[in-house]
Amino acid sequence: MRNSDKVIMVTSVAAVLAMVLDAIMSIQHGLLLTSVSVWGRLLVFIILAAVVNGLALVKMRFCGYATIFVNLYFAIACLAALQTVNQRTSFLGIIVEVLSVVGILVACAGIYYGIRQRAEYTRARIKKLEERAKK
Repeated sequence: MRNSDKVIMVTSVAAVLAMVLDAIMSIQHGLLLTSVSVWGRLLVFIILAAVVNGLALVKMRFCGYATIFVNLYFAIACLAALQTVNQRTSFLGIIVEVLSVVGILVACAGIYYGIRQRAEYTRARIKKLEERAKK
């Protein structure tokens, strides 16, 4: 499996986990899912994931950095859900904690693949420059 496929898969999973956790935490703190503020945050998650997935497909210069920062954002969102969950010992609280830990781990994997993505781009660029220097 190519690294760009891994980036797309991991970023999509991290985004879905962050959106689910955000929705659960919004409900838990008394906000309706039909609220504009809730949909605004969910839309931000969707847009960020779409941008990273699009950049991973076209392999642009800054796609590695975008992958790293967006997955870091998803990891922070999952960490925030882990820290602010109410009634930790309830069934929903345990589900939120488990999803948060899984989301943090998946986002960390996304950061790793973003670093590898940047290294692959740099390696290809150096190889191209070496070939040009040999001519």
